[in-house]
Amino acid sequence: MTATNKQILDRAVAENCLKLFADYELNIRAREPNDEVEAERFLICGIIGFTSKKMRGVLALATTKEPLELTNHTTTTHRDWICELANQLLGRVKNQMLMRGVEVLPSIPIALRGDRLSPVVQQGLVSELFTAEQGVVCVWVDCEFDDDFILPEDGESETPPVSEGDLLLF
Repeated sequence: MTATNKQILDRAVAENCLKLFADYELNIRAREPNDEVEAERFLICGIIGFTSKKMRGVLALATTKEPLELTNHTTTTHRDWICELANQLLGRVKNQMLMRGVEVLPSIPIALRGDRLSPVVQQGLVSELFTAEQGVVCVWVDCEFDDDFILPEDGESETPPVSEGDLLLF
């Protein structure tokens, strides 16, 4: 049985979220079914839209205070840092989509702050919840695909077009 477009995209986002935080020396793990997490603990959410010829959507990354502080080695605000993390996460996903022959065009990230920030759970919208030694990270994607579009499960190339962390100057 082949995975659906949504499953492929969700898997790419979750895997890259783990790698992104590991690169900032914060090991997060998928939440166990018996882990209880209060959604109102989320401090802030970074949201970044994206489009391509056959799909369009939004990626959201929410965290409690601790993951932001443990990964931010700069003097930027929580708002700027969550936007940067969301941007970097989508950049990693974009690389994987390029290897599948799909060009993803990102928008500018924005931040959303709220007292009781939590993802809306509805059919087709699945969030991945990660826990760390201190804090919680949640990521989810809401995406629409054209009816005739099939996202390849595997990429054509093993080498990403751009390595994470590389700086490109034009």
